[in-house]
Amino acid sequence: MSPRGACPITSIPPPDAPRAPSPSRLKKLARPWIWITLGAVVGLLAIAGVGYAFARSDSKTPIATDLRDVRGVADHPSTTTVPETTTSTIPALVQPAPTLLPAIPGGSMGPGASGDVVTAYQQRFVDVHFDPGAVDGKYGPAMSYAVQALQKIMGLPRTGRIGAAESAALATFQYPTPLQPTGEANRTEIDITKQVITLYENYQVRLITTTSSGSGQRYCYDTPRVNPTRHVCEYANTPSGRFTYKRFVSGWDKSPLGQLYNPFYFNGGIAVHGYQSVPTSPASHGCTRIPMHIAEYFHTLVHVGDPVYVFGGTPAQVISSTAIAPPPPTAPPTVPPTVPEPPVTVPPVTEPPTTPTTAPTTSST
Repeated sequence: MSPRGACPITSIPPPDAPRAPSPSRLKKLARPWIWITLGAVVGLLAIAGVGYAFARSDSKTPIATDLRDVRGVADHPSTTTVPETTTSTIPALVQPAPTLLPAIPGGSMGPGASGDVVTAYQQRFVDVHFDPGAVDGKYGPAMSYAVQALQKIMGLPRTGRIGAAESAALATFQYPTPLQPTGEANRTEIDITKQVITLYENYQVRLITTTSSGSGQRYCYDTPRVNPTRHVCEYANTPSGRFTYKRFVSGWDKSPLGQLYNPFYFNGGIAVHGYQSVPTSPASHGCTRIPMHIAEYFHTLVHVGDPVYVFGGTPAQVISSTAIAPPPPTAPPTVPPTVPEPPVTVPPVTEPPTTPTTAPTTSST
């Protein structure tokens, strides 16, 4: 038996094996790591707390994604729920894709041309919402009007003929920026400076046409048409502004200044209407003329109340307005008094007295 206090004999490790630390030594080695671990945990908690506080303080800064903070609701909470503000987004114009158009024989073509090349250009005009008339391969007046509208938009000479410049412009045509970008979905825009009308439907281009507006020249007329009471002189201007379609008249509408075909009035006596002649420059009394083939159906694309925006116009200017003196009353025709004729006296007819017949007397010597 072992003496008290003696350690039991254990196997002796080989010389190269590491010695196992004693329990007291383990306690000494563990104490600093405990403090280091506790310090790391405390440090992490402190960093997290600072980050949370920073996030709380930064959350009051208005940002675009939090409309409540922008309006100050986060700083002044209440029990009332504030509805979010919503804004409608106007869709962008759907631009036509470029295309490849056939080469023009001789480099230019105009009225009187015909064939497949004309057909290809007519179809391209239709695709980009101009109206060249029937796609029939015949270069007529309607095609010339469509070419003029393109030339007006592109700033080319207004010849009505297609050359290299027109061909390139048509093949890569893109709609210009709307003159009223925030306008209604269905509206009409009249560009006086370019003499072009653009019709929008659901924010997209529905029709582009050439037009001819007020010439700016002085003219006079009597009004009203029936039994006029005033003689007015003014300048033939088309004023700028926002208007709405008021009244449509089917067929020819006679006015003091002439006849208008299928007019749709939007500013007093000013209307979009058809006319036999639509020059490339301003030539009307203030209305906006459009080609006859377009006037046939234009009124079906718009409605009473639709807005009409006119840009680049000149204010209306009345030079004079004088009353028309009523004509003097017409006196009845003067008839001389009737003088009775004296009665005609017919003398009595007296017959001569009758004498008895006697025998002749014979005398003797």
